Amino acid sequence: MFRLLALLVCCIRLSAATETGRVASVAADGWAKVVPAKGEGVWLRRFSEGDRKVGWVGRTVRYEAVAEGQETQARGVVSADAEELRQVAEVTDALRRETADKGRMVTRMPNELMPNMALWDQDGRLVMKKDFLGHPLALNFIFTSCRSARMCPASSACMKQLGDVLAKTPGAADVRLLTITFDPETDTPGVLRTYADGYGIDHARHRFLTGDAGQIKDLMRHYGIQTLRDDGTIVHNAALLVISPEGRIAYRSEGPSFDAEAIAERLLKLSGTAGTKAR
Repeated sequence: MFRLLALLVCCIRLSAATETGRVASVAADGWAKVVPAKGEGVWLRRFSEGDRKVGWVGRTVRYEAVAEGQETQARGVVSADAEELRQVAEVTDALRRETADKGRMVTRMPNELMPNMALWDQDGRLVMKKDFLGHPLALNFIFTSCRSARMCPASSACMKQLGDVLAKTPGAADVRLLTITFDPETDTPGVLRTYADGYGIDHARHRFLTGDAGQIKDLMRHYGIQTLRDDGTIVHNAALLVISPEGRIAYRSEGPSFDAEAIAERLLKLSGTAGTKAR
């Protein structure tokens, strides 16, 4: 039985190939037409539910094409736009040098500026640090396949509660929430979109980011998040960071869970609307 399973896995892997092309259309049932980056014709590929909701149409993407029966699945869809990749590489290289220069004193303390970043959100859009400046921000790290209910799921539930509190609070429209995955190989924009939908997240306020693994590793060091891969999962610490509209770290809450009402009050104070009660 085990040999048969191993053979099946091997066959699946052999049938997978990396493809790059421009997404011409995505139908409601998941069938996408992809124009090859090199060559002629059109590929017909099945997109996951999450990738159907990501704005891939008209974009150049890369994915693993996996043959399953009579159809081919597009797995791990990510941006392959040349200009976006250039911007990401530029930020990644600069952050790598900055991390190396800091040596052991990498973790940023309160009142220090947040580091730069260039990552893709759950809508497939490239976002950077500048996109959050001018907004009070709450930031955390998770990975979607976390199996410990007291870690990432608890943290995501608290972020959802925080979003709900802010939605009922006058003057909180400019507050933003940000979640970065530390498992970018698995957590593509489509996976993050499905994960966020599962929590009923307000996508307009709450961004989920993924992208270059090296850049994310350095961001984790700057934010004091440590991980260790063990027994097929990722063991990690957790924290929530509150960041001012000027991009300075204002507060840090250790652990995956936090008081949504108290964090909302801190965010409102940074926006100048503290004391305003929720409706």
